[in-house]
Amino acid sequence: MEKTTQYVGRPKRLFRYIAAKFWGPFFFAMGIFAALVVLGDMFEKMKNLGNGVTTLGDVMTYAFLTFPNWLATIMPVACLLGAISVISEMVANGEWTACVAGGFAPRDLFKPVIACILIVCAGTMLLQEFIVPPINVKANYVYYTRIKPHPGYNQYLESDVLIKISPQQMLYAKLVDLSTGTMTQVSLDTYDDDWDIAEQTTAQEMVWDKAAGQWVFHNGTNRVFTDKTDTQDEPFESRVSPLDIRPDQMSIGRVSEEIMGVRGLTKRINFHKRTGIASYSAETLRQSKLATPFATLVMCLLGMPFAISTRRKSKILNIIASMVIAFSFWGMIKFFTSIGENGYLNPFLAGWGPVILFGALVFFEFKWMKL
Repeated sequence: MEKTTQYVGRPKRLFRYIAAKFWGPFFFAMGIFAALVVLGDMFEKMKNLGNGVTTLGDVMTYAFLTFPNWLATIMPVACLLGAISVISEMVANGEWTACVAGGFAPRDLFKPVIACILIVCAGTMLLQEFIVPPINVKANYVYYTRIKPHPGYNQYLESDVLIKISPQQMLYAKLVDLSTGTMTQVSLDTYDDDWDIAEQTTAQEMVWDKAAGQWVFHNGTNRVFTDKTDTQDEPFESRVSPLDIRPDQMSIGRVSEEIMGVRGLTKRINFHKRTGIASYSAETLRQSKLATPFATLVMCLLGMPFAISTRRKSKILNIIASMVIAFSFWGMIKFFTSIGENGYLNPFLAGWGPVILFGALVFFEFKWMKL
């Protein structure tokens, strides 16, 4: 008890003392969970070592490149375990009782832990936004060229792309490569008010002219449908396309939306809106990523009162409680995200719904426990 009396009545020292206790369990959980998921992923990829292409170096390179993504995924669980551990340790050592008896409210003792959680949330958001997306692109390249080779794989190349240019104009391209600003085997169809095709422009290639700021058809034919059985064809070497979206404004490629950051998803959503493509999936994932810091905080607040009721210090019990709460929360997030991606629920509600529901549960939990 003498140890506790040193900081009772000194909020700043108590704040630093509790905050310092958080980081040990947090990094312990990070190390354990990271080792488990990375090793598990490596062993799963090693089954490709016998294909004559994959080497152990490829598997280790892939594991290294995917590590930041796993790190961002397990950080919320590590936060939860750290929060539960620091509170339960203080309760078991009698420090919690001494602090409350010294005039500190339970919420005051939660504040240092919450501050640590917010720091981790900020780091996770920066990691997911600026580090994970470009590294995951490299990881995909290693996977599809070395571990599970796909002949001719190009992550910037997309096939069978359909773009709505205007209410009555649709552009089809067999292949699109935004890294070079080219589209091949292009067809631009223009329809009349009855949605009968009125004009069609086909070209072997359409290239972005950076100097002129426009897409240009090359080696094509312009066909006008004069009636249902007759057409007028006009070959051409080059012709300006009505498509006015720059390649850097377009979001076409094999990069999965799940590994995109908020900026990448915003770019894809804006492109979809301009071209008339449904953006339920991208908008739901964007809202979900924006809600991630709040989801982590709410999840930790849900578990922290549990630690107060545990009078006996038990790391195993803390781990079990953390996993149960985390998987319950993730299950709810996955459920909402799934129905939001398919357009059955407003993307905002799909992304923020679990935070709102569990936030309400935290409110009643704190009220019931009078915290």
